[in-house]
Amino acid sequence: MTSRIRRLRATLGQLRHPPEFRVPAPFLDTAQADWVTDVLAEATAETTAEATAETTAEAETPDQGAGTGALLGAAVGIWRALRKLDQGDGHLSGADLRHVRRQVHASRQALADDGLKIQDHDGMPFDPGLSLEVLVFEEEPGLPHEVVLETVRPTVYLRGERIQVGQVVVGRPAPDRTPDTPGAPDSPTTPDTSDTPTA
Repeated sequence: MTSRIRRLRATLGQLRHPPEFRVPAPFLDTAQADWVTDVLAEATAETTAEATAETTAEAETPDQGAGTGALLGAAVGIWRALRKLDQGDGHLSGADLRHVRRQVHASRQALADDGLKIQDHDGMPFDPGLSLEVLVFEEEPGLPHEVVLETVRPTVYLRGERIQVGQVVVGRPAPDRTPDTPGAPDSPTTPDTSDTPTA
């Protein structure tokens, strides 16, 4: 019954077009038409099932968005450096140290390539207007002006936006103090002659 209705609709649909554009009816008997319909239905069902499986697999796959490659490169480099450090007996050869240094620098470069900038502040002139967290001020003789002596925590930027404020130790010039000689008077005065014997 269903195949007859389909054939009837197909025939009526063809009548809407001029004769030269009409498609002739296929030369299939009812059994063959039903078999073709069943095959097409199975193929459609399999295609739908495959598409659903692919969608599910993509949903379960972790997001490989921007930055994943850089993070992966940095993670592998850090892992290699730590492995080299852990395998040593406490004393690394010069070649091992160079290997560790290369891995750490490569990891940092991988992060920098994706927009992660780590800013060290050692030796920078310090200005109170800088966006830094000062942990302590230390007086250092010989300094001409305030300067960052040590970076405790670096400032970190991700694609130009600061995500961590740096923490620093700042050195400031020691005040000029001339040491007083013991017993010397603070200001010049005339000597006291009250105890001096007179002739």
